[in-house]
Amino acid sequence: MSTPPPGVAQQLQSARLSYPGMLPREILVFQRWLTMHEAEYTSFQFNVRLGNGVDPGPEWDANIRQAAIMNSQKRVDVVAWLGQQPIIIEVKDRATASAIGQIASYAALWAGTFPNTPAPALRLVCNRLDPDILAVCQFHGINVDVVPTDFSALRGKGSAVQG
Repeated sequence: MSTPPPGVAQQLQSARLSYPGMLPREILVFQRWLTMHEAEYTSFQFNVRLGNGVDPGPEWDANIRQAAIMNSQKRVDVVAWLGQQPIIIEVKDRATASAIGQIASYAALWAGTFPNTPAPALRLVCNRLDPDILAVCQFHGINVDVVPTDFSALRGKGSAVQG
């Protein structure tokens, strides 16, 4: 009996623990971006919770209630810090209008969650963009980094992963 080859979950196990809010392709995009930009920042935080979340009510046990609130909060892929300046980073393989909505929501919720910090700068890191997204990002003051990424590490036996 032979052991099956490791799947994506096993191949990226340590990275998935480091970047819990990212999908496998997003992890590879972000790791590639880090190789180019990590030294530009003071520190990084991952899966940062924002907003109030949904409170199921006082009739629930305190631990269940807290878990429900935390599970329903918005979560930022990455907050990079440049000294005291936060930069909200959303990571996508293919950036679409939904990424703009996510970043805009995070920016709006930031001050209520972290009132003693400056307003965050906004950055979208992706492998590719929908055709109109760059113009929308420019309109909203969102910086964009397009990071060509090799996804061959995700190939399973007999399958092909397109970049």
